[in-house]
Amino acid sequence: AKIKGEKEILVSSDIGAGLPFRVIEWCGNDALLIDSDKFGKEWVDFNGNKVTVSTKETDHLMGCTPDGRWVLYADWNSAREYRDKQGRIPENIVDEGPGWHGFVMDIYRYEIKTGTRQKFAVVRDDSGGLVSPDGSKVLLGNRHDSVMEMPEPKWETIWLTNEWLYGPTFWFADSSGIVTDIWGNGSSLGVEFFGDKGWTKEFGLKDIEGRHKAVLNIYLDAVDKDKRLYFSTVESPPEVKRAGWAKYRFFRCEITNKELFCEKIGELDEAGKRIDSLNLLSNGDVIFGRWREDGCIRRFKPGQAHDECMADTRYGDDTYEDVYLIGVSPDGKWMALRRGKTPSKPEGRFYGDQYDLFVRELSQD
Repeated sequence: AKIKGEKEILVSSDIGAGLPFRVIEWCGNDALLIDSDKFGKEWVDFNGNKVTVSTKETDHLMGCTPDGRWVLYADWNSAREYRDKQGRIPENIVDEGPGWHGFVMDIYRYEIKTGTRQKFAVVRDDSGGLVSPDGSKVLLGNRHDSVMEMPEPKWETIWLTNEWLYGPTFWFADSSGIVTDIWGNGSSLGVEFFGDKGWTKEFGLKDIEGRHKAVLNIYLDAVDKDKRLYFSTVESPPEVKRAGWAKYRFFRCEITNKELFCEKIGELDEAGKRIDSLNLLSNGDVIFGRWREDGCIRRFKPGQAHDECMADTRYGDDTYEDVYLIGVSPDGKWMALRRGKTPSKPEGRFYGDQYDLFVRELSQD
C-alpha cells in the first residue's frame, strides 16, 4: 500500500505562543490533546475548535477514550501517603512494586461535549488510565487496595497481575487484553488477557529472534485488529565508531498457544542519522523523522531500496525551518505534524519560536 499525502490542514497556528508545548496523543481520529504552558490542557479538532480541559499545571493529561468522548488526567496535587482500609501506612511499601514509594493520587475524566468533570479512581501512579476499545474497561496499572465508587457511566477497573514497570500500552481490538513495553532490566514485551481464562506472560528478545543481542531495545509501535503485534528494535553496538549509527528492525508477531511467533518485515540502516519519531503502520510501512536532519518526514516501505520524503518544511507559499512527526491517528488515515520557525523580529526583539500544528491525510492504495 502506497502512502501519499492527499490533503493537509493547518489545525492551529502558533499553538505554543513562543513557549514549549507538546501533543499528548490523538483523541479519537479527528482531534488531538495538547499541553501548552501558555494555554493549558486543550482538546483541538481538525476545524480548530478548542476545549480547555484544565489550566492547572499539576493536572497531568493521560489520554482519551477511544471514541474521543472523555479526556483522562491525573491530579498530581492530590498525591498523598497510601493507607490501607484501616487507615494504616503499610511497612516496607517501597518493596511492593517497581519504583513505588507509597503514594497514591486521584484521576479524573472530563467529557468534551458537556464539560462534566468526575473523579473516578485512585491509583498508584499516572501511567494507567487506558480505556478499552469497547468503552467498558479502564486499565489502572499495578494493583493496590484503595477503592472508590465509580460514577456513571461505570467502567470496569482492570489491574495488571504482574508488577511491571510498563511504558507504551495497547489494548487488543476485542478488549480482551493488553500488550505493553516493559521497562527496567532490559526491554521486553508484556501480554495479559483478562477474564476467567486470562493469562499473563513476559516475552524477551530470545522469544522474538531466537537469540539474545546485548545492545538491543524493543519499542512497541502498534497492534492491529487481528491481535498482531508490530514493533521495532534498535541496535547500536559500542564498537561502531560512526556517530548516531543504528540499525532498526521491524517485526510482526502473532500469539498462538501462549507463545509469540514473529517475522521480520523490514530493516533500516540509519548511518549517522538519528531517528527521533517513528510510527509503524499495520501494512508494515514505517513513517519517521530524523533529528535535525533534512527537514522531511519520511516513509520507508520494506523491500524498497530508499525512503521517500512525505512532508517537508513547506506549506503553501510559506517555508518553515523544521518539521516534526507527532504521530498517526488510530485508524491510520491521518498524520499529525508540527512545523516551526523563528518569526521576524522587529527592532531586534525576540518573541520566541512559532510552532504550527498540522494534520495530513494518508491514503492507502
